[in-house]
Amino acid sequence: MSDKGSRAVVATLAVILSIEAVLVLGATALTIVQFAAHGARVEADGFAFVACLVIGFLWAGLAAVGVWLERRWARPLTVVWQLIQLVVGVGALEGLIAGPLEGVVLIALGLAGLVLVFTPPVTRALARVRG
Repeated sequence: MSDKGSRAVVATLAVILSIEAVLVLGATALTIVQFAAHGARVEADGFAFVACLVIGFLWAGLAAVGVWLERRWARPLTVVWQLIQLVVGVGALEGLIAGPLEGVVLIALGLAGLVLVFTPPVTRALARVRG
């Protein structure tokens, strides 16, 4: 594959991670708005849920930045994030979180991210040692 093709594959993975980070940020904002709409009666588990969403946003965002910059440490972050996303997507399909449409989107993005992170161009790009 040409250098241009290799960069396209890496960029595609970075775009997917960026989209995922934005989606988690949107879910965080929506959750906070929903909590605010219900007044000050938010249980501790609601705050824990928001904290988990914030951590997810930071995780996906950091993985996206790492892939854009072609850093070695981005690969394990990406793999773990995609696996978490697949689990959340299955939960959404079962109606535990969100709905079936959201589940399909999460699973599709998670599978695409997992496939891309193990392609040779991404493996080579993230394996390079930078001085």
